[in-house]
Amino acid sequence: MWKFIQIFLIAILVNGFYYSFNFAFWPSGPNTKMILAVFGVLCFFYDAYRKQRGLVVSPVFLFGGIFAVIYSVINLVAVEVNNTNDYSYANYVMTYVTWVFATIPSIYAMRAVHGRVTITLITYYLAGLSVFQCITGILNDNYPAFQSFTNSIVDWSTEFFLEIDRMYCFSIALDPAGVRFALVLILIATTICIDEEVQQSKGKIILLFISYMIISGLGNMVARTTSTGMVLGLFLLFIKSNLIGLRVRTSMVKTMSIFTTLLVIFGVIGVVLYNTSDYFYFQFHFAFEGFFNLFEDGEFTTGSTQALQTMWKWPGDNKSWIIGTGWYNGYLYATDIGYCRLILYSGLVGFTTFALSFVYYAYFFARKYPRYLWLFLCFLAMTFIVWAKVSTDILLIYAFFFWFTVEESNYINGVVSPEIPEEELCA
Repeated sequence: MWKFIQIFLIAILVNGFYYSFNFAFWPSGPNTKMILAVFGVLCFFYDAYRKQRGLVVSPVFLFGGIFAVIYSVINLVAVEVNNTNDYSYANYVMTYVTWVFATIPSIYAMRAVHGRVTITLITYYLAGLSVFQCITGILNDNYPAFQSFTNSIVDWSTEFFLEIDRMYCFSIALDPAGVRFALVLILIATTICIDEEVQQSKGKIILLFISYMIISGLGNMVARTTSTGMVLGLFLLFIKSNLIGLRVRTSMVKTMSIFTTLLVIFGVIGVVLYNTSDYFYFQFHFAFEGFFNLFEDGEFTTGSTQALQTMWKWPGDNKSWIIGTGWYNGYLYATDIGYCRLILYSGLVGFTTFALSFVYYAYFFARKYPRYLWLFLCFLAMTFIVWAKVSTDILLIYAFFFWFTVEESNYINGVVSPEIPEEELCA
């Protein structure tokens, strides 16, 4: 029972970071991510004091911070040169620090309860929380009592969601939800393909695949951006099982058999719900509109993609192309497209710096954890795919990997090594 309570408390910490929100009783106050970042900074300095080693800063933290500072300065220059007062990304260095330190409480808690932190362990927590968020979306949409419970904890503008007729989960909605769900789907697929302990456990494989299908189905009802992670996850499954090359890996036979069985089961459930429930008929049409249009009209299109085609707005002069217009916030240029909004704000100089930071994260972690090369390639792909729709970045998923110890990194890489004394462990 005590172990369950510990896991539940860790889940609260992870949710407060990954699916952060403002409290209903304090809507103008700091969100959960900011609160956790404060505790993360305190933990970081206390840890340094306890080990009597001074502040140990990892290379990825240092160079990521340098990118964040440079990007912030470029945005400040864009604001000053264009004489605007839009500081949306001019303080990105603070956003960077908040994301990176906000994950420390959950990482330290995982280490205290489970002994070590691994990519697989992070996947378990994120998969469980994502399923929870998806299910609460359905409950909020159908049961006023549950919606009232959610609104008593999380600050939501229910009138806005009623106006646009969209589902919202416990603490996430719209494209931010879709991006986070997509990243979790990639993590789940990678864990199934890479972790040998998972592959040897039928129960773990089944639970992860069930999570994958629930997030894919319900997550797309919340935001169709989820489908990017769904497609990349399926791509990983087929690549790692060698199905594309028609030479199936024997170690993946059981895994893919379970996947096929569950796919049929969930497919049948989906068909029954689609044909018997007006609610799910509408939700499935929204979630998989592109696929419905492909089968019915022979063209993969959605209402949002057609709207996006009219939103490609670019700078009108060389100066704006170089340093931008200094405007990002609001809907001045009538575009949601990330590429356009970022370039219009601080030009190609700012956008290139911002993009290179994510190339660096993917490169650094792919080098550090070569077994997970495909994971970071997919994260890199997600960075540039997402910007075709929104300007959300995915630093939050990389933040989990900033704080692995040497022993944990060796374990993730499959290196069997003796226990490393605590004083030799470094972030």
